[in-house]
Amino acid sequence: MSRLVRVGAGGKEISWHDALKDLRADDVLLLEPGFYELPTGIYLSDITVKGTGNLPEDTTILGYVNVDAGSQFINLENLCINTVDDANSLFLPAEANAFLSLRNCIVKGFGNDTAVIAANGKVTLELYSTVIMNGSVSLFADANFRLEMNDSTIKNVTKDIGALALEGHGTAIVNNSRIQGSIDTFTKSNVELDVNNSQVDSLLLQGQVWLNMLNSTVLSQEDTGMFVTDEAWVNIIGSEAKGGIYFEKKPHAIIQNSRLNRLIATGEAQLTLNNSVIVNHADFQDKVDCNSRRVTFNGGNEYEYFLALSDHAQLEGHDLIFNSNGANLAVENKAQMHATVIATSDKSITVECGQDAEFRLWGMKWTTKKS
Repeated sequence: MSRLVRVGAGGKEISWHDALKDLRADDVLLLEPGFYELPTGIYLSDITVKGTGNLPEDTTILGYVNVDAGSQFINLENLCINTVDDANSLFLPAEANAFLSLRNCIVKGFGNDTAVIAANGKVTLELYSTVIMNGSVSLFADANFRLEMNDSTIKNVTKDIGALALEGHGTAIVNNSRIQGSIDTFTKSNVELDVNNSQVDSLLLQGQVWLNMLNSTVLSQEDTGMFVTDEAWVNIIGSEAKGGIYFEKKPHAIIQNSRLNRLIATGEAQLTLNNSVIVNHADFQDKVDCNSRRVTFNGGNEYEYFLALSDHAQLEGHDLIFNSNGANLAVENKAQMHATVIATSDKSITVECGQDAEFRLWGMKWTTKKS
């Protein structure tokens, strides 16, 4: 049977030290505002800890939380964990099978490449209205996970380390959240990733990955702001990439009602574009196969071509809009392009066409420039 344990310095509460010595399964600890030092060597199991202050930082636990391998759940609510040593702020071992819930919490990491939340084993991790500071949330190779992140923020301060690292097997759902850093998967990852109404600095998707992105923004302005490789499957709807989306190897992608600054595809990528806008530049290489309908291809001043195909790339286009802004269109090597244009800002465009290329364009004027 669960106990309600009030912890504080008043006459009706017990001390933090006494509460830790007498922890029992299903206890609910209600912590008065203040600072509570968690000694090393303490493993929490089947417990709920709630701060009773107005703000999470009113109730601060100094140290780091180790989850016992036999624990079934840990619930943390309305409190702050401040880790001042080089350690995971919250650690779940590989033997575990647990449910972890953080609601209205702030978790402050040490500020280096050590993950703030590190999970192995089988875990359901819920982050609701929670801020992760000075590090990453990492679900490692041994993890079989389900992550639900709502109205939360990860503030990663370490370059070259993903803010949200998904290395194991499972599902990650990110809703109405902000990822300051990258979302990374790995070559051995097997992950379904859903990103909805959120902002993320960048994404690196590799391994067996299924991405569903809805009404979200990728903020990086690099060509590889979103880098998709291996045999990933990507479905993007109503979203924006401030920089480039780069595909390589054998990914499949459907992009609808979205706005991309740049789009680059190599390898054997299979792309379907619907009712979307490419702001500056699109480049299809190798054996890329792209089917486009009601897509706007614009040119930028810094690019020689607003649309370029090379090698054996193929583009089938229907009801396209071309705004070259003075840039050319290139169809090189043995590339093939068949397209119809329904609107354009250009009286005519220049097409650099390779001798072995196949080019057919209906709906606007164009002149050929042999390359």
